[in-house]
Amino acid sequence: MSTTNQCEQDRRLRELALPFLGKWVPFILILLARQSHSFADLERAIDGISRKVLNENLVQLQMSGLILKNGQPSTGFPVSYELTELGKSSLVVLESLKTWLKAHETEINFNRQAFDSTE
Repeated sequence: MSTTNQCEQDRRLRELALPFLGKWVPFILILLARQSHSFADLERAIDGISRKVLNENLVQLQMSGLILKNGQPSTGFPVSYELTELGKSSLVVLESLKTWLKAHETEINFNRQAFDSTE
């Protein structure tokens, strides 16, 4: 594969990955893996997230087909969010990252402290 084609493919994959790269996305996915949640429940459960950012993340995850929004706010019934099958399959990636972080936690913390002391 040529370098140009590889760069083009990498750009496409980056665009696909954008919904996963948000600071709050892992927390949202993990919470929804346990059970469906209303917007207010998610907002309460994720300390430090603003309503605007939560909404943006939920919209991105919906657009990518990772979560499903149930109900309509205009009907007076509660709206809830849940993982789709595609969203459930993404949990494997989060588990792999979690395993990797646990295995390298000491090394990463050491490197961060060493870096901070040189600044």
